[in-house]
Amino acid sequence: MSNFNDFFEKLGTDSDLMDAYKQDPEGVMKANGLTDEEIATVMSGDTNKIKSLSGESVEAKTYMIIASPKDTK
Repeated sequence: MSNFNDFFEKLGTDSDLMDAYKQDPEGVMKANGLTDEEIATVMSGDTNKIKSLSGESVEAKTYMIIASPKDTK
């Protein structure tokens, strides 16, 4: 599995990493070894390019998890 996929798998299971990612997605991706091309692709939000990098087939479904910010009260 590529570093790209490893990072996003870890992101889904590591709450501290997710908190850091929410604050500085580009910096966290860079610190975790993603290339400039991979970072630019993720930041673009282009799902077809992201699928291409992840190796996901066109026939597979993509699920996006949207988390609300922590309650600051």
